Amino acid sequence: MSRSPFVTLRANVAAMRDAMFPLYVVRGERNVLIDCAILAKAGEIERNLEALLGDAAIAMVLLTHSHYDHTGACSRLQEKYSFEIVASRRTKEILENDKAVAFIDDLNQKFKRILNDRSPSVFTKPRAIRAVGENDRIPLPGGQFFEVFETPGHTRCSISFLLQPEKILFPGDAAGVMETDGKIKPLFLSSYTQYERSLEKLLALDAEVLALAHNTAVKGKVRVREFLSASLAETRKLKEKIMAWLGHSQDFARIADRLLAEEYASPTIMGPREALVINVTAMVKSVFYEFVKVP
Repeated sequence: MSRSPFVTLRANVAAMRDAMFPLYVVRGERNVLIDCAILAKAGEIERNLEALLGDAAIAMVLLTHSHYDHTGACSRLQEKYSFEIVASRRTKEILENDKAVAFIDDLNQKFKRILNDRSPSVFTKPRAIRAVGENDRIPLPGGQFFEVFETPGHTRCSISFLLQPEKILFPGDAAGVMETDGKIKPLFLSSYTQYERSLEKLLALDAEVLALAHNTAVKGKVRVREFLSASLAETRKLKEKIMAWLGHSQDFARIADRLLAEEYASPTIMGPREALVINVTAMVKSVFYEFVKVP
């Protein structure tokens, strides 16, 4: 007897069984998908959605941010389902920019090679993107709705969605990522200060389920609070470590290599090394320009 590709989180909310990309679906009159994973997963996502929804369509996709591993399958899935995309204003701008679209496709093509995907699929510019911001509400049939919170720091375009009344929080990567060894790793790529504030904002929401973009979901208000508190503590600890290294050297590339080897040795997301190096280098630069460099 085959196992369902999805597991139920709460009521009408299901999570796909995929450690790297456990995409979430809110089922109803208008089915909603949160994020789109990578292009190489598009076919698998389509099959899983058909197993969950039958002939029903995806009416809306919520994007937490513009990174290639959250948007990669978006345009191909949109060809099938013709859904509306809801994202931050900055994500909308990025996805409407030809150079940014080409960069997202390049990283997705590299991920396809890692997964031995030889198909000719490409990431193209998505359409029908609606921009939302802080305190906006996205109503759903049946009385449910999403609250929108701007949570920059991982990226400038990051937003989080809180599904009410169930209090299920979809933070994208604003809450950090749980690696394969169970450790929580920070991802303050655009701004350490904003990332820390965003984590504090997420903590104040008192969510009952934390639907992480990678690895797993955390259930129960106490466990969610413990996870976010631990993520905040790890964020502050990593900042101090980077500052100590910067005290001895300001060779960003060398520090990034060390950071990747020591702190991100068990990644939940495989991905092209180029993307990982870009990420850790951005964190080093964030700490340097916000706390070390004298104006």
